Parts: sequence; structure tokens; C-alpha cells
Amino acid sequence: MLGKICVSKDAEFCDSSGNAIQLRGVNFDPTVKFPADPYLPTRLPIAGKSILEDAENVSFADHPVPLAEVELHVNKLKSLGYNCIRFPFTWESLEQKGPGEYDFDYMDYVIDVLQKIRSIGGIQVYLDPHQDVWSRFSGGSGAPLWTLYCAGFQPTGFEATEAAVLHSHYTSEKKEYPKMLWPTNLYKLACQTMFTLFFAGKDFAPKCTINGENIQDYLQGKFVDAVMRLYSRIQEKAPELFVENCIIGLETMNEPNCGYFGEKDLGIIPKNRNLKRGSTPTAFQSFILGEGHPAIVDQYDISIFGPTKTGTQKIDPKGTKCWLTAEERSEVDARYKWERNEEWLPGQCIWKLHGVWGETALGPELIKKDYFASLRDRTAVDESYFINHNFVNFYKNFQSKFRSIDRDALLFMQGMVFKEPPKLLGSDLIDNRTVYACHYYDGMSLMFKTWSRKFNVDTFGIVREKYLNPAFSVVIGEANVRKSFKRQLRDMKQEVKDVLHVPCFFTEIGMPIDMDNKKAYKDGNFSSQTAAIDALQLALEGENLSYSLWCYCSKNSHKWGDEWNNEDFSIWSMEDSSKTKEPKREEDGRLDSEASDFIPFAKKLELDSPPCADRNSLDFDGIRVLDAVLRPFPVKIHGQFINAEFDLPSKTYYLEITAKVDAELSPDAHSFIFLPRHHFPLEQVRVRSSSGRFTYYREYQLLKWYHSSGKQWLKLSLAEENQRDPSPDCVIA
Repeated sequence: MLGKICVSKDAEFCDSSGNAIQLRGVNFDPTVKFPADPYLPTRLPIAGKSILEDAENVSFADHPVPLAEVELHVNKLKSLGYNCIRFPFTWESLEQKGPGEYDFDYMDYVIDVLQKIRSIGGIQVYLDPHQDVWSRFSGGSGAPLWTLYCAGFQPTGFEATEAAVLHSHYTSEKKEYPKMLWPTNLYKLACQTMFTLFFAGKDFAPKCTINGENIQDYLQGKFVDAVMRLYSRIQEKAPELFVENCIIGLETMNEPNCGYFGEKDLGIIPKNRNLKRGSTPTAFQSFILGEGHPAIVDQYDISIFGPTKTGTQKIDPKGTKCWLTAEERSEVDARYKWERNEEWLPGQCIWKLHGVWGETALGPELIKKDYFASLRDRTAVDESYFINHNFVNFYKNFQSKFRSIDRDALLFMQGMVFKEPPKLLGSDLIDNRTVYACHYYDGMSLMFKTWSRKFNVDTFGIVREKYLNPAFSVVIGEANVRKSFKRQLRDMKQEVKDVLHVPCFFTEIGMPIDMDNKKAYKDGNFSSQTAAIDALQLALEGENLSYSLWCYCSKNSHKWGDEWNNEDFSIWSMEDSSKTKEPKREEDGRLDSEASDFIPFAKKLELDSPPCADRNSLDFDGIRVLDAVLRPFPVKIHGQFINAEFDLPSKTYYLEITAKVDAELSPDAHSFIFLPRHHFPLEQVRVRSSSGRFTYYREYQLLKWYHSSGKQWLKLSLAEENQRDPSPDCVIA
């Protein structure tokens, strides 16, 4: 049985005995973003004859993987020493047919997958209601189609009006889908409108009511209810998943966004908008394009110093609108049993309805450029206000519903990416089972899909506007880039402690594998990817941070990556099989005789029972950048973490701890270090420490370190050929 995850008084993860622990793993996996039946990755058109009919008649069962494949993939994760999985699912997968019409077959499939993971053992899971730029119908993943209809949108008009840009809009006859174009949908009409309605409909869209309640309450209520319905069904049908601590918690909403909230001038592109690539309309231009009017739109590309304007382009929808006609809306409302406020007129932009802009003899006119910069009582609002009011109100609702059915599990609060957490220290919204979920991606590596050993930029600092000019954020030299990563993650963790005093968990962090135009897929040289991921991992381990890498994709291929918007982050691919699976051998928890020949002072090694109940033959077949993702780390510290560092080139690991005062070589006075023999072959390992004796369990790749109390250190390295003879200062275990 897996142990319960607790939180220490220092806002770190620990077990029930107060021993420091780390949770390491992956997101498993991005295929949950699109249907399994029919198989609809983003490169394929969403619908045939009818987008509505096709959107309702889908199933997400078998994503992430068919049940028969769960053991194969989970054992690969265990071979990497991972003990935790972030398990994404989408709102659409639960409720695609309509409000309150739940897909119980899919929910039961999820339960079956979780039961498989439980039976394999050694892995804990937290659930993630995932979304990207609102929905796969607006260029991402997450919400079902009917939510867009609820807002009055007609998604068949998104391409012509550029209300959203989808991967499938780039057919073989058109130009290639640009790298990382999908995030630009954050600033397109569909996504910004949906998030504005979801979090602030009562503030800015009072005329939009559904069945007697504002669209904000309606959408939030349906989202939270769907998530809780899945969670409660798991509780009802598989309580052992919680009793045995297989499921440890639930996240709120992946990467929430504030939409238009706080924008001071809808007629310009905000200066602090760091992501501009391709067509970049102002909010007002998005409004008029959505109603079929042409606009001259700025075009941008990304450079090392930020977005660069490359010109302008006329976009002309030729009268096509992205809003439901009166006839279409009447049909949709009848289908979903919706009654709207009589003020909510069909066939027009929501923001025209609320007087933000209008039509004149001279054409469209922006009337209230600062409409989203203040509330109806004239209270000025900005991003900070949104975080501490609108987001907090959503979190309060989510937490209330969750704690009513589970008071013991961890609740992962996820705020806006790279933005400040809400100031809730001392609030009753923060309990001792609260975790703050951060995401980190290096902007330069992400947007250019390359690893520069010469320079990089401080992504976190740029987003937080720490620099008068992005040029001041440049970091020179690979060593300084690695230090910069560590500093950024340290600052993010410290901010969470200062503002919330809860553990900081990086639920997404990763690097693209298809760097340098997929050069590694041709020559097999993954040195850039290895260096990039090693830099991230070094920053994480030095700050004792728990994390879930993005990602492990069971459908990854060299051509299509993770099958979603040309992303390719997976640490595994069937096309990168290197036949590295180690032969399964009979293990009994003892050191074999051949290895014992290389162990000086063998009498110091204690052979006792294994520290866990499950076994695992190593399987690295298909794991990419294995050297960087497979790393030693402290599984359990009998005390507190101080520092750790794994130097990949020299294969040296250093760990520093403060052991508990009662740690005087008693049976409880030990720490466990995951020591992968891929890096540390048993016959070559040199162990130096401030005190103690050691036991190594080959089949679990665990080093058991018995140590004294107080400040202690451990250094692991590889002996040279001429250093393998017994000597007084080394113990090879």
C-alpha cells in the first residue's frame, strides 16, 4: 500500500512520519485531448457534414491508452523511478452530448485504467481537468462544442473570421502550420470571449443569461459538476483507489485565462503581450472580423528580443460571421433546452450587444475602448484584481464542491501561467491539503524549438515585466542559462511560499524533442534535447521540487509528434525504440556474487527486506533522452532536504540533508535514494558520505542510507578502473 502524502510545516511534501519526499513523474498523456473513436488528432478536420452531429458522436475511451497497454507504459515510467502520474482528462470527454448528459462509459474506462495502475503498484495519481485555449473547436482542447453554442458562437465561421486558428485549417494545399501557433488563440475572439464569460460574465455580459442564470454561473456550474461527477463515480465504484492512496488529489482547471478582463484599450495591441506570431488583431478588429467585416491586421514573428512586426495583411471574411443566426440559435436552444434573456439578440457579437462597439454610416466604431478596465460600479480592475477576485470566486466554488465529497485528498490550485498566485495566506480557502500548481516552459526553446548553448532569456522575468527592455533579460553562456533556470524556478517556489505557504508542484514542465527541424530523428544525435532537459531537471532537483514532465505520449511519431497541434514533447516514441530493455533476471533483494567482488568493506552492507512490495524489470525501450530524464533523487529523507545536484557529464550525484535528531542509526534512521544503474553500474559506484552504512536493492534501484543526525552529505560517483580496489575512503554498493 502506498503511503499518504502530507505537507510539512515548511510547506514541503512529506510522509506521515514527517520524512521529506519528492513526487516525480509525467503527464500521461496528451492523446486525451482528442477523441479515440473516431480518431481525431488536430491535423484532421473536426467534422464532416455536420459539426454538431459529429461532435456529439465521439468517444474518448482508450485515450490515453487501451487497457491492454496500460501495464506496458506504466512499467516504463516506473523504470525511470517515477512515482507519480498527472492524469489529464477533458470536460468534453465527460459531457460532449450536452449539459448534464454524462459519458459514463468513458468514466468507467478511466476507472479501469486507474485500477490497472493500482494493480501494478508504486505509482500515485492526481487528476487534471485539462484545457488549452478553451476547446479543440477553438484550436486547443477542453470544453465541449455546446459551450461555444451557449455563448452564441458558430464555430464553422472561425476560419474565415480568424476567431480561432486550428491546425486542421492548414491543409496540404496551404502553407505549413507554423511552430507553436496554437497559443496565439489565447488572443483570438473565441478564446478570449469564452474565458471572459466563464470568469466575468456577470461583470461584463449581464444580458447573457441561460435558464435564468448568468452565463458565468451556468458554465462554471456545469464544468465543476462534470468534474465532481467523475470524481464521485470513482469514489463509488473504486473506493480502494483512495484507501490505498493510488489517487492522491485533483487539480482545478489547467491554465485558466482572464480573457479581455483588465484590457485598457481594445483598439490597440497591449504592450505587455509577449506572444505575437502570425495575424495579430486588436480586440476591436477581432470583434468586427467576427461579424464579417474586413480589417487590416498586423503580422508578427518571434525573435530573440521578442515579437517583431513583419507587416500587415487584409483579412476579409466576405460577410461570413462566427455567430449563430436566429434560425441556428433557435435550433440549438431547442436541442439543449436553453431559454435566453430576451435582451440577448441573436446573430450578433456579444460585445456589440453590450455597447462596446457599434455600426455607423462610416463603418464599425469602437465606443467603449476601456469597457473591460472597470466594473459597472466604476471600480478599476486589472490582472491582479482578476486573480484575487474572479479566479478566487471560481476556486471557492470548486473547493467547496470538492471538499464536500473529499476532505482528505490534495487539491491542486492552478492559477494563471507565470502570474502571481492569489493572496490567500491565512484564508479558510487554504487548508493543509492545498497544493499550488505551477507550469514552466522556457520561452526561447519553446517558440524556436532549439537549444542555444550561447544565450537565452529570463522567461519568468519577461512575463513579470522585470525588465525595461527584453534585451536586459538575455543570459550569456550555457552555464549561466542553467543557473537562470534554477533561479526562475526558485523564485516561483518562494513566491508560492510567501503568498500561500503551501507546496509548489510543477504539474507541467518540459522541452520540445523535435528541435532543430527534427534533425535528431535523422542522425540520432539528441545532444541538444539532452542538454535542455538536463538543465530543467537540474533546476528542479536543486530546489527539491516535485513535478510532472510534459509529457509521455503513447501515440507519438516523428511525423506528427504528440498528435496535437504539431507539439512533440513526449519522452517516449515507438519510433525511437533502441532495444534497451534490460533482460529480466531473478532478484531476491541481495547483491549478486559477481557484484560483491567489487565491494570493499562488504561487511558494512546490510541485506534486509526490500523497502516496497512491488517489483519492476527495467524497460527503457523507446524512451528518448534517457540520460537526462533518468536521474538519481531522494525518494525519502529522514529529515529535511538542503541541496542536491546530479552532474550528468561526470555521473556524480551530491545530496545534502539535515537528518532528524533521533537519527542515530536506529532502524528508522535511514533515507532512500533512487540510484539508477543505467548511470551508476553497481560494480563501479563510489559512495562517500559524512556518516553511515548502505544497502542497495538492485531490482528497485534504491540505495538505503543509514546515517547520523544533523547535517549530513552523500556523494556518489563512478570509480576509475584503477580505483576499484578496496580503499579506506570508499564504499561501493
